[in-house]
Amino acid sequence: MQPPSVLIIGAGIGGLSASIRLARLGYRVQVLEARASAGGLASGVAAAEFAFDAGPYILLDKPGLDWAFQQLRIAPDALRLTPIESVYHVLHEDGTTTAFDRSLDATAARFEAAHPGSGRQYKALVVKTFRIHQNLKPFTFKTHPNVWDVLRNGSLRYVPFLLSSLDSVLKSSGLPLPLRKGISIWTHVAGQPVAQAPSPMAFVPGLFHHIGAYYPEGGMRAVAALLETTALAAGVSIRYGTRVAAIRTAGKAVTGVQTATGEFIAAEAVISNSNGIGTYTELVENFPAPEKAKLERLPLQSPGVCVYLAVQGRNPPYYIRFKLNGTGCTAFVQPGLLEPGLEQAGWYPARLIAPLDHATAAALGEAGQHRLMDELLADPWWRENISAYRVLHRRTTFEWGREYTLYHDSMNPVMTAKFMIKGRIAHRSPFVRGLYLTGSSTHPGQWVSFCAISGVLAADCLAQDYPAHA
Repeated sequence: MQPPSVLIIGAGIGGLSASIRLARLGYRVQVLEARASAGGLASGVAAAEFAFDAGPYILLDKPGLDWAFQQLRIAPDALRLTPIESVYHVLHEDGTTTAFDRSLDATAARFEAAHPGSGRQYKALVVKTFRIHQNLKPFTFKTHPNVWDVLRNGSLRYVPFLLSSLDSVLKSSGLPLPLRKGISIWTHVAGQPVAQAPSPMAFVPGLFHHIGAYYPEGGMRAVAALLETTALAAGVSIRYGTRVAAIRTAGKAVTGVQTATGEFIAAEAVISNSNGIGTYTELVENFPAPEKAKLERLPLQSPGVCVYLAVQGRNPPYYIRFKLNGTGCTAFVQPGLLEPGLEQAGWYPARLIAPLDHATAAALGEAGQHRLMDELLADPWWRENISAYRVLHRRTTFEWGREYTLYHDSMNPVMTAKFMIKGRIAHRSPFVRGLYLTGSSTHPGQWVSFCAISGVLAADCLAQDYPAHA
């Protein structure tokens, strides 16, 4: 008997991971990718003589990626990782700075010198949140943890923490405002107001102090390249340049998909690595209007704007430098500090990135976003120790949307505390039999590790419902 045929929409991290998992289990898997290459927002961008990461900055959850690789039978050493000792640096509005190193002692000592008493408070926060993280980590590997899971894991005492916001967790630490703002810098990147951001965002310091932050050799895009190579070797068929226009159904069950050229491809099950909201509101035919309206009300996360640069010089030691501007931040990412071999004739690649609120990005328009990038380039803060620079490419949110087939030029719903507590978008569709979802909207956030984990979990849901050798 032939194993069930599965279609996967999108060759992002989640889609590739799901395809490998299913191929290893004996399924016939075909991935339909709209672009000419795989990786989605974690893929690479070529500009002039340099290659850049398109999206993610840093690997903060090595254990999560290790778990996904183990499920996919990828050797632990298949991805070469460089530990980041000087993780990030924040320039505050008043000119003061906050910096975070891998060493907890060094970071806490610096805080203590600037704000007496804060070193002890910071260490206490890291110890507390990392302990909670270690207890809750098993839930990361479950598709939909329930009350019984919480009780069995001995996690009931941490429920108040999970019901809190990041802001309340940081305020309860007693740390001064500049340090709290430095810790919560990632909320700007993720489009989360700190008062609405989920409490697990407080795990970040514990992760890079206790486990480490890493940069893969070849950039974050190396993760996508490894998954693509592994998928093809496992027998997965990937059709590039194939945009899906609709997920066809009959009797509330998947029958296949229709491409933008009108081709119908039959399948017993479909996994969508397209945007979770867009899957339901734009692809699934006859989707219930009330449910569609609920999804359309979710706040969206913008990819922001990005300037791809060639620079002469480097500004050590911090891989990422942030500048806070009151309502948001700008990031200057220097991969040449971690991979000196990227240098070409005295020039290094770098990215200047400004996360944007989704509504703000839309209101600015193409012209307004280009003016914003002019302002970013003119601001001298990022050019310390940089003697010259060349602009290789500018990417607006609208270009992100066109290039990566994004829903309303967004990456995913903003992972607010409320959205996380409600359970996010389910891997197994409660509306359409045979439809499964993977990607950042189905897991706690945009991290590469979470997307890989979500692919494994979506594939496992499918395998439970449609056994390969029934």
